Amino acid sequence: MTRSGEGIWKAGPATCAVFGSLLLSAVVHGRRPLLNRDGIAYVESARALLDQGLAGLQQGFDWQFLPALMAGLSRLAGLDLEVAGHLLNALLLAGACGLIVAITRMRMPEAAWLACLVALAMPGYNGYRGELVREHGFWCFSLLAIWLAMRWETNGRWCEAIACQLSLGVAALFRLEAAAFYPALMLWAGLTAPAGQRLRRILAIGWLPLSGSLLAAIVFGSGLAPLPSRASAYLDAANPLNKLRLFKEAGDRMQEHVLPYKYSREEAGYILFFGLLSMIPVKFLKMTGVFLVPLAYLFAARPLRGVLRRWQPLAWTFFAYLLVLAAFITHMFFISARYVSMLSLMVVPLAAAGFWLLLRRWPRWKPLMLALAVLTLAASVISLSPRKTHIVEAGRWLGANVANQRVCLANPRIAYYAGWRIDDNVAEESALDGMIAGNRCDWLALEAGRQESLQAWLVARQFGEVRRFENVAGDAVVIARRMDTPPLPPAR
Repeated sequence: MTRSGEGIWKAGPATCAVFGSLLLSAVVHGRRPLLNRDGIAYVESARALLDQGLAGLQQGFDWQFLPALMAGLSRLAGLDLEVAGHLLNALLLAGACGLIVAITRMRMPEAAWLACLVALAMPGYNGYRGELVREHGFWCFSLLAIWLAMRWETNGRWCEAIACQLSLGVAALFRLEAAAFYPALMLWAGLTAPAGQRLRRILAIGWLPLSGSLLAAIVFGSGLAPLPSRASAYLDAANPLNKLRLFKEAGDRMQEHVLPYKYSREEAGYILFFGLLSMIPVKFLKMTGVFLVPLAYLFAARPLRGVLRRWQPLAWTFFAYLLVLAAFITHMFFISARYVSMLSLMVVPLAAAGFWLLLRRWPRWKPLMLALAVLTLAASVISLSPRKTHIVEAGRWLGANVANQRVCLANPRIAYYAGWRIDDNVAEESALDGMIAGNRCDWLALEAGRQESLQAWLVARQFGEVRRFENVAGDAVVIARRMDTPPLPPAR
């Protein structure tokens, strides 16, 4: 045990964060979690790339970098596409954890080991270990760019400035929001530069995005190539005139249907605007969990200006990403917790610094504080909720027994585990009546909660229950057949 502890200590906190993250991902995937809905889309896109080559890029969504990586790894290593995707995500998340610890060590070496613990336990992003999402690559390469920028600040080498810009370019291939970090790093480089060197430092860290922006303006502005739909959507989200129109329309609807009093109706736009923006800090605080205490203590124990100065350029990238989230939520009128998770990742060094200050201020409470952090770590990878094995069982039964693909499903995961492509027969339950009326369904696969009966609903639509798959919590998938459909042949 002593030798093992010495080996861990010599490996360093960043290396331990990488291997600790890989171990936690292995624990999560050992429970074989269901593939998330976005993950199904990525697997389908990767399969289209393998089957059709570059022509498969025309199918599915318009941001295909992760499916392309999955397809390439699957082809090279002979892995199942889902396994390839999860392996990539595990490696990318491990890299993100190692990088945020390395960033902490550069600014506050005494808090590096605590940063390792916080990085592995922070609920905001560790809760997505079991999901196949693009965020892992976005997190990893964005943090790599920040780490390289900090090294460039120290030694001034051009190779690290170029690598920083290229790393952000790769991050943008996962999520275009990473492009917002370019101006943040350029502002940081310019405002912290000595007199007379500001322009040189801005160009050193920003010549690649500036050149790319100029080239894109020429290509897209002249009509030589169409603007990608995803980029067009982001420009619409950032357009203040478009926002004013959206808020006016939404405010008018609020006045009519939500706000009962005259004076509140007059402020409908303000209520909507600030109500939407409040969702960002609410989700952030919730996803920070117990580490909100050391984070708050850091700002209580140290001057705000001193904290922000010490943790540059993280402070700049944090506020840049806040603006991205604000633009998104005021355009789409919703925000997923997954989008906010990048903020949780960027405050790991600050939470670790506050944790170190707490332990130094109240050393007697050290065992309790460390125990709470370890419990938070365990809670992010060990789920006590019942597994949704019934969805897997129902999908595999359908794939093995129902040759006719006229099956209407309310959950695309059932089609995925049946081995079918996701097609137009997957719809929300509210749309199933229209599909049944249009004679598009010979079979139904519906989800039912505990003590929920679908018998009357099925009979009214001339369907009869054939099989029911339940998990230990009583949640079920009900397989039903149209009464005039020929029955299944007897099992051999």
